[in-house]
Amino acid sequence: MEGKTGVKFAQTLAASLCLALTGAAQGPAATAPDAQAGDALPPWQPGMLDIHHISTGSGNSAFFVLPDGTTMLFDAGDVDRAQIARLPPLKVQPPRPDASRRAGQWIADYVRQFMPAGRAPALDYALISHFHSDHFGKLLPSSPPSKTGAYKLTGIMDVAEALPIGTLIDRAAPDYRIPVDLRKCEPGGTLNNYLAFVDWRTGHGMAVESIQPGKTGQIRLLRDAARYPGFQVRNVAANGLLWTGKGDRTAAHIPWKAAGGCGFNENPFSLALRITYGKFDYFTGGDITGLEGFGNPGWFDVETPLGAAVGPVDAMTLDHHGNRDATNANFLRAMQPRMIVQQNWVSDQPGGEVLHRMASPDIWPGERSIFSTGMADETRVAIGPWLEKAYSSMAGHVVLRVAPGGGQYEVFILDDTGTSRRVIRHFGPFASR
Repeated sequence: MEGKTGVKFAQTLAASLCLALTGAAQGPAATAPDAQAGDALPPWQPGMLDIHHISTGSGNSAFFVLPDGTTMLFDAGDVDRAQIARLPPLKVQPPRPDASRRAGQWIADYVRQFMPAGRAPALDYALISHFHSDHFGKLLPSSPPSKTGAYKLTGIMDVAEALPIGTLIDRAAPDYRIPVDLRKCEPGGTLNNYLAFVDWRTGHGMAVESIQPGKTGQIRLLRDAARYPGFQVRNVAANGLLWTGKGDRTAAHIPWKAAGGCGFNENPFSLALRITYGKFDYFTGGDITGLEGFGNPGWFDVETPLGAAVGPVDAMTLDHHGNRDATNANFLRAMQPRMIVQQNWVSDQPGGEVLHRMASPDIWPGERSIFSTGMADETRVAIGPWLEKAYSSMAGHVVLRVAPGGGQYEVFILDDTGTSRRVIRHFGPFASR
């Protein structure tokens, strides 16, 4: 028999979804005249901000074309499917579009397709949010050597093999000692393969930097910044050092010594950004965490103080893929996103309670739309109709396109089953806040 708590949860969720879904339904769900289903994505034009959440089935990756054509990649994950298969009943997503290439190779192929016209394919910036393989690439026995011979190819290394990267930014360069000496934690393993890649770059005069929390000048427009004064990238978190919302000031949130030895939890150390373009604001934060439960200390809640500093945004990615230890109520109440993009790759994403929080008008009022790059069938069965009703799209590359000046934006869903990457659906335009 269902208890009173279960009944109340169901009733609350139903009421939440009525409001949330009203927003999804009111947004133009059919393709717009300039983007019919089956058409190519209209090309980027100067002044636009494009944010491509790339669907690989293998973790996070997002490609940005900034208003002056500066390019940036945020993460390039690749996972060990065999490892997940040993953790039943979890199910990993199939590789997208197929297994003929590694995820990093598909990411590079995607970037080539959506580069600004007339430009040689290249990345001005590549950021790694934190050191988990679904964000930078898993070293496998099958990983081939790079052309340099200094490291093996997976994730961001595969991308770098195919495309020049101007500046590589992560959370711990150049010493990799936060919160412990990371070089000693996994000799010969996945992280050390990445560090060999870093060492090769620095040894050959290529830029590798640590993110600078609180700052706005580290990631900037490189081609015509003066033309777009309303554009800004604010580094809002890394290594538990959080922007306060005042100037460039930060506050230490995680006591590094309390994090433990090499078995520490990497997720709350993730770097996070807020991108502003006129009235438009976007947040992405890797796998930052927001819940103190499950025996976690109070500082495990990075989201609450960070959300208070960042404030409302038009769009955001779902922290930690929608896992249960993130996207807390305080964070959502502060962020009040109109658009939420979930970059998920395994069947426990999202947690049912995360869905409830995202849909609840008791947490924040107003319309909201949720998009997934690839929802597992097992997740849809487990959560049921609430999931189906809450999401506007459950598969495909999710592209946010912000109009010149930042006054409005739209969402395109692109087919991830092949290399043509045609438009499936179009939403908007929506007015920025």
